[in-house]
Amino acid sequence: MYEFAPGIGRAQDRAIRPLLRLLHLRLGLSPAQVTWAAFGASVLAGAAVAAGHLGWGLGLTAVGQLLDGIDGGIAREFGLESEAGRRLDTRLDRASEAAIFAGFAVAGIVPVKLVLLALTAILLMTGIADRSRLDPGVKRFALYFGMWLPFPVIFELIFALNLAAYVVGLFLIDLQFQRRMDALGGDLDTVASRAARLGP
Repeated sequence: MYEFAPGIGRAQDRAIRPLLRLLHLRLGLSPAQVTWAAFGASVLAGAAVAAGHLGWGLGLTAVGQLLDGIDGGIAREFGLESEAGRRLDTRLDRASEAAIFAGFAVAGIVPVKLVLLALTAILLMTGIADRSRLDPGVKRFALYFGMWLPFPVIFELIFALNLAAYVVGLFLIDLQFQRRMDALGGDLDTVASRAARLGP
């Protein structure tokens, strides 16, 4: 959850260390089990929203996000981090968003087209996030602003910010590639190299 802001992750781990120890040492829960529990809460959240229980849906969304932060905390605290665990977490995060967003579409709160656009932008951004190191984090959390903004507007923001992160991320990847080539003495004509030549 905090791959792109490790300082926040470490601070959270310190704050909830007793909870992490309770869940792992006393209850025997693994990071993967907590990850699946977070996904289960998100599926229930989507079902609640689809059934017209928006308050319950947002509450279950919060439970899912809380668990989503705990799974990584357990992995870091007990040295259980793995590439497989990270992949599982990322895939179930996207599946969680799909389940919750689908609830908004089924309930008629947000048009299906807008839900699909938001999910597409999130998937595009996720596809390059490991290389670009850029993730705006504007996904499920943005839904809580529904108390002040219409949900269609929130989904438009989710779409716009994640699409922008995808475009900027592509540029950052190109820039990183160009720097590696420059270090090797290469002279490739890329977007980043052309931008660098225009700079001061």
